[in-house]
Amino acid sequence: MSDDWYQQQPPPGPHGGHGGYGDSTGGYAAPGSYGAYGGAYGGGYGGGYPPPHDPYQPTGELPSQGSMIGALVMAILLMVTCCGLVSVVGVVFSALALGEKYDAERAAKYTRYAWISNWINLGIVLFAIVAYVLIVVFAIASS
Repeated sequence: MSDDWYQQQPPPGPHGGHGGYGDSTGGYAAPGSYGAYGGAYGGGYGGGYPPPHDPYQPTGELPSQGSMIGALVMAILLMVTCCGLVSVVGVVFSALALGEKYDAERAAKYTRYAWISNWINLGIVLFAIVAYVLIVVFAIASS
């Protein structure tokens, strides 16, 4: 094939002309132009866009593993000791954060959600303990 392929005309179709196509380049842009396969970045990606980002490369710095593991341990302790099913949310978010290896923003978000869930669960437990102690104290004082 010659180097001037974009200037060659296709053979005429059965009804004359170029088979119904008005463009003699077959839809491809001429070399050096800013068409579909050329551009400012040297071609290959179309439209002058830069090469795509590799989705398997880490984006940013991941949060510390200690924070993720601490949230997981606290959630498991809350689940085993008193909260039961309410603490499953913290366990799930901690596990998601530990499993996220490529998206630092998502790992930080899951870690934050795990800690928020853990503190809410701890607040519920402390409120229940204080309420129980107050009920016992008033029951003893009134008898």
